[in-house]
Amino acid sequence: MAKKTAPTLSFRDIVLGAEADVIRQALAAREQIDTLIDERRRAYERIAELETQVEDALGETGVFPFPAPPLPVAGFDPKADTVTRPVVKKPAAPKSSSTDDETAGDSADSDDTGSDDDSKES
Repeated sequence: MAKKTAPTLSFRDIVLGAEADVIRQALAAREQIDTLIDERRRAYERIAELETQVEDALGETGVFPFPAPPLPVAGFDPKADTVTRPVVKKPAAPKSSSTDDETAGDSADSDDTGSDDDSKES
């Protein structure tokens, strides 16, 4: 199923085919949307910080069943009761014991396979 796309307007179409008031209103609307999108991004960053603090208190990542958003949000399944965060590998691992690193390397290989599956789905 092909998506319907809006006709592309050229600069010439906009300049010659639209009234100045309409162009001003469109610009104002776009600036407001850009401001709201930036505010939304900051809100998600704050949510991520809070979820990280919860997981730090728990001591494990990806285990706590966070409640689904209380309001409909783009990108979330509205039917889900809980949401869990994916386990994210930390870039720097302590080099205290080589046996733990070797064992972690074996399990990291299996985690990489799971990560590849997630990447393909996105």
